[in-house]
Amino acid sequence: MPDETITIGIGAYVVADKPCILETLGLGSCVGICIWDRTTKIGGLAHIMLNKANGRETNPNRFADKAVPAMIEEMTKKGAKTTFMVAKIFGGASLFETDSFNIGGENVKTVKEILEQKRIPLVASDVGGTHGRSVWFDVRTGGVVVGSVFGPTQEY
Repeated sequence: MPDETITIGIGAYVVADKPCILETLGLGSCVGICIWDRTTKIGGLAHIMLNKANGRETNPNRFADKAVPAMIEEMTKKGAKTTFMVAKIFGGASLFETDSFNIGGENVKTVKEILEQKRIPLVASDVGGTHGRSVWFDVRTGGVVVGSVFGPTQEY
């Protein structure tokens, strides 16, 4: 198990090229996106809040359409290749009965569209539902552990 754990807050991402755990806590309608290059062992984790920036640039990393491409670009600058990348996504829940906008569902939809455009296969996901999640991503192995308030811990 790697010694270092790096916590990613809402509207942020981290790219790591060394063995460590990337964690993000309290995903509700937000989506956590883990992308890993299986050959270089370079990984990134983003915690996005909304699907599209639509001109809102105060913190572009809050938005899937800005954060995911930026994280992929940073990974490639560190030596990763998109042809060897795989993705896992988590979160996108509807925590409130009054979520008529389906924020979580829109977040998941946009993330999937971006991954498809970048030709990065989605190999695991735990999305939707009505419960929050926390994510621990082991950059050394590409493995992800997801904890849920109302369910068992799962490994992906």
